[in-house]
Amino acid sequence: MGFLAKDPWNPPIRREQMLARELVRRGTAVQFVQAPADVRRTRTDPANWWRHLHRAHWAPAAPGVRVTERSTVLPGSRGGPAERLDAATLRGFLRRSGWEQDLTVVMLPWEWRATRALGGRVVFDCTDDWARLLPAARGLPDQLRRIADEADEVVVVNRVLADLFPGRDPVVVPNGTDEALVSAPQTAERAERSAVYVGSIAARFDVDLVRAVLRALPDWTLDVHGQLVFPQRERAAAQRFLALQQEFPGRFRYRGLVHRDQLAAVLDTATVALVPDVASRAWGQSSMKTYDYCSRGLPVISTAGHLEHSSDVPPHTYVVTGPAEMAAAVQAATDEPVSWAKERVDWATARTWDRRTDAWLAASMTRPVVTRTDDHSLS
Repeated sequence: MGFLAKDPWNPPIRREQMLARELVRRGTAVQFVQAPADVRRTRTDPANWWRHLHRAHWAPAAPGVRVTERSTVLPGSRGGPAERLDAATLRGFLRRSGWEQDLTVVMLPWEWRATRALGGRVVFDCTDDWARLLPAARGLPDQLRRIADEADEVVVVNRVLADLFPGRDPVVVPNGTDEALVSAPQTAERAERSAVYVGSIAARFDVDLVRAVLRALPDWTLDVHGQLVFPQRERAAAQRFLALQQEFPGRFRYRGLVHRDQLAAVLDTATVALVPDVASRAWGQSSMKTYDYCSRGLPVISTAGHLEHSSDVPPHTYVVTGPAEMAAAVQAATDEPVSWAKERVDWATARTWDRRTDAWLAASMTRPVVTRTDDHSLS
């Protein structure tokens, strides 16, 4: 089985890595092609860019998983010519790399065109409303329509994303959490008036919201754990995020990436867990952090977006629309019934990655194969 992924393998904390690990546990070997590096990579690492332009160079990344980088000239999201060029590059890359998979999973819509002549099943796994996440992307409606027409299956993480694929009835398989995180013993005591955030940090992290909440709750702290994933064009947003440390010294603490084996201890020291995202950027997603938070029984206080119109909202979640509501929810969560923590853990236990992978495999491997034709415009 192979993934044409939307992210690098490291850090291995995202949906595709979790699915890959579960597939290996079931006895399936996985090949994982990382999201491509475009020609700008030649400024910093030209040899590596050229090395991965024409074929894969596989390296073991985890038991049963082989990973390769991939290079391209232009991001396929830049419109028709760039999409076709990237598709031609990817198609040649797969052919020269001996890509023969029973199932190929595509995660970036502008890469779909390259897979039309592949054998085996080809499934599109949709984790985002790409038009909202990448407003500058071009050609998305046509790409999504092509996927709807040609994919053997379309899997979405949130039911609202189904509307992106006209004429299809995608299967909804949200994200999940680790069995190990649910069952890990509690080794740390909860601190008083301590909020936590664990997840990737990008422009959707609402700096203004967090600033207002910290001002409204001067006796609270917020520890933020995660990888900074701001693109180069959003350096100003990254600096605004980091500036919170100077604005609230000792109260806003950016801790960097936390390893999964340390996550239980990190969550167990907190009083509440936050999802302070800009709702318009998070709309239609499935927040892995909410499953992780619930696995340790933490109160989840979230802006809308991930949970808006979702059929998979954790029990007793506080969904807020602004700083006043978030600050009030943070305070209210300190007095909630003890039984609510167990309800959250039970909810997360029913949504571990082994269960999610069962549902994902049932969708990806059971429906009839769609006949795909070669795209001669790429020759």
